[in-house]
Amino acid sequence: MSVLQEWRKDSFLISTSQALLQPDVINDAFESDYMYWTRRLSPTTLQKMLESSLCFGVYIASDDPATPGPVQIGLARLVTDYVSLAYLTDVFILPSYQGKGLGKWLMKCINEAVTEWPDLRAVLLFAGGAHAEHATKFYNDMLGAEVFDPVKEGDPDMKLLCRFGPGSAFR
Repeated sequence: MSVLQEWRKDSFLISTSQALLQPDVINDAFESDYMYWTRRLSPTTLQKMLESSLCFGVYIASDDPATPGPVQIGLARLVTDYVSLAYLTDVFILPSYQGKGLGKWLMKCINEAVTEWPDLRAVLLFAGGAHAEHATKFYNDMLGAEVFDPVKEGDPDMKLLCRFGPGSAFR
């Protein structure tokens, strides 16, 4: 469903290609402390999840033909209908590559992609944990995402509801 998009910066690549995703890297990240909201999945479940999403993989890409191919160092996943709604989740840059502006670049690429959707209603995401304030500011600065305030939106009785399932780290 998605159109292949790629962005390059120095020796890094961001791509929506499913073929480049490296499930072992993703699952190792899911099992790490810095991704407290998720956990390792079975290979079959992980593959199904990735194939059902618009994934933005972050890679080290070399122009050297002797290099076996891009090495995955990050991810952001959009669960979407590609028209009106997208849920941003599973965002990570491996710790050894943090502090290089890759997270900001990743958000700029995502913002560029969803800005092309003329009927987009919302990009939703959760920000929590020990870094909630930092994450809230980051996503506001990079995506224009705001904390949902029903009064500000003109309907003080509106509620945002969520049903957590057995795979949730919040239960």
